[in-house]
Amino acid sequence: MSLRLGAMLPEVFRHLFKRPATVLYPFERNTVPRGLRGRPVMDPDKCIGCRMCERDCPAEAIEIKQESEATMPDGKVKKRYSMTLYLDRCAHCAQCEEICPAKPDKAVKLNEYFEEAAFDRGALKIVYK
Repeated sequence: MSLRLGAMLPEVFRHLFKRPATVLYPFERNTVPRGLRGRPVMDPDKCIGCRMCERDCPAEAIEIKQESEATMPDGKVKKRYSMTLYLDRCAHCAQCEEICPAKPDKAVKLNEYFEEAAFDRGALKIVYK
């Protein structure tokens, strides 16, 4: 037993005066790295209803539904869509953002929010209207 303690003491003294290597996570936040793939967010005003994000999602975490249809005074038909996102399935792969053909800005973008914990599975379902 004394042999193990003697081998361990130099290591204990070396780390006794060092700063901690970790942070107290819920109370101290690290900066989010650039390019982090967080939660997908939809802008219904930019969505053209192609449903390519829904088809391309490998986790089947996206559902697109047509909400309304209105005829404009110039004769064009304006459709509005909603997106249901199931965060408990989402793999944050960013394929929905890459495949979105809406121009000039994408209708689906990934933000930098990554904390997806919840006690209820229903809280991980987000509907963008």
